Amino acid sequence: MRIFQSLAFVASFASLLVHAQDACKPQDRTFSTEQTPAGKYQPTSLFMSPTNMFSSKFYISVVNLTPHRFKLENTHSYQMNTFDFGDVPQGRSRQNTVEYRNRIATQDDAGEAYYRIDGTDKKFALRLKGTGGIVDQRSVTLDLSGMNLGQRVYKFPGGESSVTLVITGSAKYGFYSSLRHDRGGWMRWIYNTIKDRPVRHLFLPGTHDSGMSKITNRIKSIGNSFNTQNQGINIYDQLRAGARWFDLRVGSVHDNSNSARNLGFHTLHVNDETATVCIGNSGESLDEVISEINLFTRENPGELIFFSVRYLIGRYENADRGPIYWNTQLWNDFLSKMRGVNNRCPNLDTSVPFQNQPASYFMDRNDGKGCVIFLLNGQNLKDVPKEAIGDGLYAQNRIGLKDHWSNMQDISALAPDQINNFKSLKRGGDKDFGQFHIAQWLASPDAVASTVYGLQAFAIQQVNPALYWAGMAGMSPESWPNVLMVDYIGVQQKDQTSWNMLSAEMYWLGIGMNLYVIGENCDVNKWKSPLVKARHLELAGEEERNGTRVNKIRKRRLAKMTEHSEKPAGINSR
Repeated sequence: MRIFQSLAFVASFASLLVHAQDACKPQDRTFSTEQTPAGKYQPTSLFMSPTNMFSSKFYISVVNLTPHRFKLENTHSYQMNTFDFGDVPQGRSRQNTVEYRNRIATQDDAGEAYYRIDGTDKKFALRLKGTGGIVDQRSVTLDLSGMNLGQRVYKFPGGESSVTLVITGSAKYGFYSSLRHDRGGWMRWIYNTIKDRPVRHLFLPGTHDSGMSKITNRIKSIGNSFNTQNQGINIYDQLRAGARWFDLRVGSVHDNSNSARNLGFHTLHVNDETATVCIGNSGESLDEVISEINLFTRENPGELIFFSVRYLIGRYENADRGPIYWNTQLWNDFLSKMRGVNNRCPNLDTSVPFQNQPASYFMDRNDGKGCVIFLLNGQNLKDVPKEAIGDGLYAQNRIGLKDHWSNMQDISALAPDQINNFKSLKRGGDKDFGQFHIAQWLASPDAVASTVYGLQAFAIQQVNPALYWAGMAGMSPESWPNVLMVDYIGVQQKDQTSWNMLSAEMYWLGIGMNLYVIGENCDVNKWKSPLVKARHLELAGEEERNGTRVNKIRKRRLAKMTEHSEKPAGINSR
């Protein structure tokens, strides 16, 4: 009996020691306070000029979401006018600059920058090549073969614009990069890390005008793919690309000669859904959206997915006859459609604002299949209900929102405006920002600019690349937005929207922010980030991937440790 009591005591003591090692302590923080050199935005004058295609200067942004410093070991360049690279501290990013010789003829300018991940044997290289004098002939190879992550060639999306590399993970957890997406259910993957956090302490990628991945012309207006389409991939692929917050604008389309005849519910993007004459177009049908949600949740159970639903109004096919406010029949038809969404979460506790509930409250619903939550902006719902709690459709004020839209065209003004808002959001402790913050990291070009140059070009050349050096500089373990809403998620090259052509910067930004950056805030997290925790570090990644609290391997190791501790004094004495 005494032997078993001794064994139990040793096991209990070992468990306490392990938990003490794993507790989050401010003195253990690895997030760097070092500031990297300021980067450069793509000049608007260049973006709007035909000379864009003949640019000679480009950038490679490296984002470090690991507890290891990325150390520049050496560089080599041939016939480059500028080749400026440097270290990337933990939790930071750096925009590196290259400038080719500005020649129109064929050229063989080249350069390489070689990095080592401090404290590990992992290395990566950035290899620049130029075969001609225009943007399409210049590229960078992100070579992560020294990390067993392969390599990929990227063309620059425009002159004086960036290609981005995001790396997260750690030596013990394993490293991951933005060269490709991983499993669709990333929240379930890191469930153990985020399950106890209130929703206001999460970071979620989001998409703007999410249903506008195509132009379907269900309303007749002057909206086209240049000035009205905001995404290159549908809702299903946006989910796979990491998005968990969706800006969904839904309206009913009505026969021109009979307003009572509803021709179907569609996503819309118009300048003013209540105006007599509205400008814009339709995107995916609501039926398509529902089918895509269900496909994703069937393949990836256990996620928390928010849809912020706006408009909720009717328009005639000819968009010059004013709005049609929904009556009971249209509301009921809408509800009937929405009941087709699987894994809705009806009858949630509305006495607690949703941002204050732990993530597990939602992710564990539906027998662990997760939650698809619809938040309705009911400003256009006049004579019908503004929510249907029993069907899992909630008024938007059930979550405390702060939604910051810069309403600016120029990235050099837009980015500082958003960043200042990031820095004002203090997380954890007595001064915790109690709301859920939406950051709209997107340009709002005027009608002429959007029609001439296209929303896609603004997103992939100017706005999205700036997120990974300028936006990252404004985030820390104490300050970050809950949602970063973007246009054209995953699209790195114009019109290259097939899945294998997408890039995964936003996907890994979401995972790395939750695993590492937020994990370094001890007022938010009781335990260390799994990237740095002491308890059996070699198992940390597998623990998160399996989504289990305690795995059998850890139990066996603890039992073996206890056995070896007791054997000399206990077993041999018997």
